[in-house]
Amino acid sequence: MDERNWWVAPGRGIGPFRFGTPRGELRAALGTCRPFRRGAGAVDLTDDYPDGVQLTCGHDEGLYCIEIHEPSGVHHLGVPLHGKTREVVAALRAAGVAVTRDDSGWVVAGGAAMLFSESREVEVVTAYAPRRAGARIAEFDAGPEAVAPLTSYTVLPGAGLTALALGTPRDEARATRNGGVAILGYPAEDQFFDEGLTVGYDGLARATRITVTRAGSVMLDGINLLPSRPRTVADVRAALTAAGREVAEEEAALVLPGTGISVWTSRPGPARPVCAVSVAVI
Repeated sequence: MDERNWWVAPGRGIGPFRFGTPRGELRAALGTCRPFRRGAGAVDLTDDYPDGVQLTCGHDEGLYCIEIHEPSGVHHLGVPLHGKTREVVAALRAAGVAVTRDDSGWVVAGGAAMLFSESREVEVVTAYAPRRAGARIAEFDAGPEAVAPLTSYTVLPGAGLTALALGTPRDEARATRNGGVAILGYPAEDQFFDEGLTVGYDGLARATRITVTRAGSVMLDGINLLPSRPRTVADVRAALTAAGREVAEEEAALVLPGTGISVWTSRPGPARPVCAVSVAVI
């Protein structure tokens, strides 16, 4: 890739990267990358390119998150977004750009970009597509009907888990769980850490995807879809095939067609351990 002279284009992207671009088009233009799942419960893979660019795409929405690590050559309204964080923030404000602090970094121009820094230097510049830019994170307490976290789940194809059904309203789901962290905005999501569950919701706040990221077992047809190491996703596939289940491969995932069930790994490869099991509305 050419030497950077990239500008933040609010609501559109950074430099040559434009929100909405399909993953296949990006890969064809940029070449080799290393895809990974940014957390066991992350639905979408992030493509990591050698020059410090990480791009995350959704199946339908295309590119929605751009991350530039060690962001030399990245600018906003003529202000370089690299160097000492204090100086970058001061220069942006002097240029009339609103910069505000939040728990995860500095928000530039109301969400056009974010600056992340764990030291004195800006380490990462991130931009989200407009639909996702306004998302916030909030903690919530255990519900009034919460019980001890389960250590085992059974998957009900197209219906959810024995512990939680797809279609359950968000308030009802929280009432029986042990508290966690919510994403407010798009995508709407609750992460129940004590139970190893991530629940995604639709626009009517009904559960449309339930993902198990930690459990002693996640059972289907007597098969543990989330086995402990050293068992791998290839072992799970072999067991499902032996049980007569149709299995299709996707990147870093196995999919059971027509069931809404998928088995995820953190990176592509048959020798990878399973990191999560997900069941979604068909």
